[in-house]
Amino acid sequence: MNATIAPTTNPPPVANGTPVSPADYVKSLSPEDKHAVFVTLLRELIEINGGGKCLIPVETPEGESLGYHVPPKAAAAQAAAVLPKWTPEQDAEIARRLKNPGPTMTAQELIADIRAWGAERETQAR
Repeated sequence: MNATIAPTTNPPPVANGTPVSPADYVKSLSPEDKHAVFVTLLRELIEINGGGKCLIPVETPEGESLGYHVPPKAAAAQAAAVLPKWTPEQDAEIARRLKNPGPTMTAQELIADIRAWGAERETQAR
C-alpha cells in the first residue's frame, strides 16, 4: 500500500454541525462494516511494517501495549528459526497419524517424546 493517501473527496460525517472523529465513526458502524474496516487497516499496517515479515506491536495512542500481531510470514519465519526440523521418518509418522488419528499417543506420551528428542538434539549439538 502507498504510505501517502489521497484526501477523500467525500466530506467527513457530521453530527450536530461538527465532524465526527474516525474512531466515533467506526463505533457507529455495523459489526460487519467494523470487520471490513479492521481488515483494511490491518492489511495497511502489515504493508507499512515490512510486508508481514516481522511482529507488529499494537499500542493505543496513550502507549498502552495491546500485544502483537503475528502475520503468517512472521510466524513461519519464527517457527523455522525456533522449531527443530523433522526427519523424513518423523514426517512420515506424522502423515500416517493424521490419516488415522485413532491410535495416536496421549499428550503425556507426546511431551515425553519431545523432551527426549530435545535432549538427544542437545547431546548431538555438543
